[in-house]
Amino acid sequence: MLYLFERYADLFHSWKIIQYEQEGDTYMLRVAATLKDSSQLMIRDYLFEDGRRKYAYQWMNADHTLHRRWDNAPHWPDIATAPHHVHIAGKTQPESSIITNLEDLFQFLQDWL
Repeated sequence: MLYLFERYADLFHSWKIIQYEQEGDTYMLRVAATLKDSSQLMIRDYLFEDGRRKYAYQWMNADHTLHRRWDNAPHWPDIATAPHHVHIAGKTQPESSIITNLEDLFQFLQDWL
């Protein structure tokens, strides 16, 4: 997973691993990153022993206001891609999302920026 930061190094001004723990196939990853445009990215990605996965990728503008947040919390069951969804600044309801992992996220950010 961490090799993706190397592959997409041109996206980042800096990044810091806050927490990384792995035991067998399970892991806990928390990363704080600053992108080249000074926006901030907070990453939480967990894979549990029972195979469940929980993630939240929060992208904030340079002033720390929300730009987008992708996550798989089960709060929005009516969304077509549930539980995967994206919260977009200025919108009250989240939207469908196919971004469900770091590689998809980094590719999206590379295309956006």
